[in-house]
Amino acid sequence: MIENFKEILLKVEDGAGDDFSGIGVVLYSDMKGIPVFPLHNPNFESGDDDLVSTFVEISKVANPYHDGFHFISSSLKLTHTSQYFSPPIVSGVKVDRSRVVGGRYMAALFGSCIQSALLTGIVTKSNGVVIFKNGAEIFSKERK
Repeated sequence: MIENFKEILLKVEDGAGDDFSGIGVVLYSDMKGIPVFPLHNPNFESGDDDLVSTFVEISKVANPYHDGFHFISSSLKLTHTSQYFSPPIVSGVKVDRSRVVGGRYMAALFGSCIQSALLTGIVTKSNGVVIFKNGAEIFSKERK
């Protein structure tokens, strides 16, 4: 599962153009207990199962769904887009202050401690691809 998630985020990073706004993604087992609020109504509907092209498209600055986090089920289906994701602050979590950290990074880090959040990940211009599990970075690759 980690390898599939990593492959998706690395391909999104490869497909990102100059108009890339960044992306936050949560791979989950159950949405219950995950603190989210939709930024748009209705939810973005993808016509295909190609997560990479969908994520590249909705991560463009001009796309109204670029903000917030996107959620994929454990079967790798996109279920929720553009969600305000507000996990609780977890004391004792180590933050790598050598890198640029912002709201997306911190939400993914803290959100990875939520029991039903299997993995969280971000792709940003400043940090590249970073994947979190249980309050720790388990993978990172700087952006090209």
